[in-house]
Order: sequence, then structure tokens, then C-alpha cells
Amino acid sequence: MDPRLPTAEHILAKILEDRFNVRIGICKFDDHGLLEVYSGADMRKIDIKVLQEEVNGVTSKNLPVKKYILSRKEAEKIVDLRKVPESAKEIRVVDIIGFDKRPCKDDHADNTSEIRGIKITSIERVGKDRYRFLFECK
Repeated sequence: MDPRLPTAEHILAKILEDRFNVRIGICKFDDHGLLEVYSGADMRKIDIKVLQEEVNGVTSKNLPVKKYILSRKEAEKIVDLRKVPESAKEIRVVDIIGFDKRPCKDDHADNTSEIRGIKITSIERVGKDRYRFLFECK
């Protein structure tokens, strides 16, 4: 798996959370990224070009991406652990410095500049209030 994809997904997810108040669902990676979100608004009406520009604006900022392990007690003070199983006592945190911090087990880029931009290839409705974003790194 290309480690740029999970890093790009974190950036896209954070922007969608902040701008559209979505709830993040699943994400998967192969030769492209897949992010599902839950929203009462029709995400298919988003201007993909504007969203891509916003994501690419973050990737071009040269932000360091730090990865570290914290105890569950330490991690719950700085990240949302609702999706992390209770049995996990050590939490791997991915910190895009100055932008976003969340638990994640996937490999990541070391700097946002490694992404060199993303292209959102589609936004599909896949259920009631559930939308799938497909994207790739350039």
C-alpha cells in the first residue's frame, strides 16, 4: 500500500469533518483511496475541484507527519478513540503537525509534500446518508 494514501485520507477526512460536519466511516486502500462518510447533506453536490484544491493546499504546506505510540490513557486525552477496540492498550497516533491528529494503524508518509496532490475521482451515495469518496495520489 502506498503510504501517501492514508495520509491523504486523514487530510480529506479532517476537511470534510470541519466543513460539512460529517461522521467518518470506513476507509480502505489499494491502488486508490476509499473514504466513506455519513452526512444528512448530499455530498454529491460538493464541488470536487474546490475540495481537491483545499486538500492539495494542505499537502503543499510541507507539514511533518509524526507517528508515535501512547498508552490508551494518554491517547484518549488527545484523540477520539471511539473506533478503537477497548482491548487496545497502546494506541498508534498519526499527527499531521498543526493540522490533524488521529489514531491509525496504517503506514503514512513522513511529510505532506510527499503526496504531491490528490485527485478525487468520484463521490457516490452508497446508502441512506452514506457517501463514498474515491481518490488517488498524483
